[in-house]
Amino acid sequence: MNRFREKWLEEKEQADLDLFERIKDNAKPEIADLWALSESRFIEWRKLHDFPELLNHFDKTLVLFKEWKVDNKLTNEIIIATGKITPFLAHKKVSKSSKNLFLTKQSSGKKEKLFVTDGKIEGVRVQFGQTFKFEFLQQFISYLDWLKERNKYQEILYVNLRSAPNHDSERVWIHANVYANETEFELLKMGGISAPVNGFGILYRGKYIEFANLCGLKFDGNINFGEEGNLHCSYCVCDNWIAEDFSMPLLKLEYCKVINLTLNKSKLQQWLFFDCDVSGDFSNSKLYQVKIYNGNFNPVIRDCTFFETNILVDPNLQDSNFGAYKTFKKIYQSQGDDDIARMYFIKENELVRKELTGWNYLTKSLSYYYWVYGSKPHRIIYLSIAIILIFGVIYWADSNSISANTTNKTFNLGDSIYFSTITFTTLGYGDFSPNGWLKALSAIEAFSGVVNMGFLIAGYSSNKY
Repeated sequence: MNRFREKWLEEKEQADLDLFERIKDNAKPEIADLWALSESRFIEWRKLHDFPELLNHFDKTLVLFKEWKVDNKLTNEIIIATGKITPFLAHKKVSKSSKNLFLTKQSSGKKEKLFVTDGKIEGVRVQFGQTFKFEFLQQFISYLDWLKERNKYQEILYVNLRSAPNHDSERVWIHANVYANETEFELLKMGGISAPVNGFGILYRGKYIEFANLCGLKFDGNINFGEEGNLHCSYCVCDNWIAEDFSMPLLKLEYCKVINLTLNKSKLQQWLFFDCDVSGDFSNSKLYQVKIYNGNFNPVIRDCTFFETNILVDPNLQDSNFGAYKTFKKIYQSQGDDDIARMYFIKENELVRKELTGWNYLTKSLSYYYWVYGSKPHRIIYLSIAIILIFGVIYWADSNSISANTTNKTFNLGDSIYFSTITFTTLGYGDFSPNGWLKALSAIEAFSGVVNMGFLIAGYSSNKY
């Protein structure tokens, strides 16, 4: 390693340690000091202060929270030791078939840490020239998945008390008893300031932040992430963010409330909104490779450009993006991306169909399977050919019930297909006539032909998305 860089890293580590020692006993440090801490020491500070309070609060307010811990052999001390609370609470992601999670201990030299994994990890591995030993400790299921098995639900980030809303000094409480003198648990305040960056426009100390009040953060200019890591927010309240002439990649927001996000002349690249409530005003901005999973993404979007920005669905989560589907459909249609616009037209109608019951559900389902809500009229051509062939085989199988009004009295398979075609198209040349029960069958085919031809013309003559 370069000697000057090594010295710089030593000085930075010492400055971080000095800052931590200065504020570690302070339950209300300056917001700037919290941002200035490295991620590891920021989490250590939280272990000393608000994490124990948060879990004690959950013990009192969340449905069956204590029972879940007992059932899964977990304690508040075990959860706090990992430094991340979200993995113990949230539904396991859809890509994983099993709901089981695994508590694992990682050792490297004298350093040890606990973390949660989706699969069991054991043994020794060498990464980047360093040897790591992994030890499986226990298996458990997340709180929300455990509740789901018991047909119960709990909103984790239930915000029901604020002070000084829409102001830089805004404070936020969750699950507060508004009729009691005690204000219950207040989210750690880290908002109300401009996003802290260094002289190179790099976010000062990237972090994993959960259960924090990030309301009123202001973003401007080009902000990037460096070796300190990215910004990843989980179960945070991120209301009233203002982004003007702003560009920043790789921001992750999971289970967050992002209300009244103002985005103007800005660029979001590779952002992730996972099960977030998002509203606000997006104007004259570009969204590149932004992924939105479930939640409720409902900002007003004007004069914006989308590129590979999509709404995805995790079946474990509720999909409330009807308004977003309509918006995305219009934006991609205006950009000339007809295939993507058609996809959102279908998603919009599918979300409606899931909410219907009885006759309305049946008719909506028929519309989907018939021609995908009018977006794929070519399906009618395939269906029409299938009907002609099926009815033709039936006519041929009971050829004795067909009268030939020509000198040729035979009725072979080719004749049956011909008769089925002219019946379906209602041409009716009169060279063959059905008898008996085939009269009713041919009437049904003729009616289906009229209906199919009408829908085929309507489908190709109108833009259905």
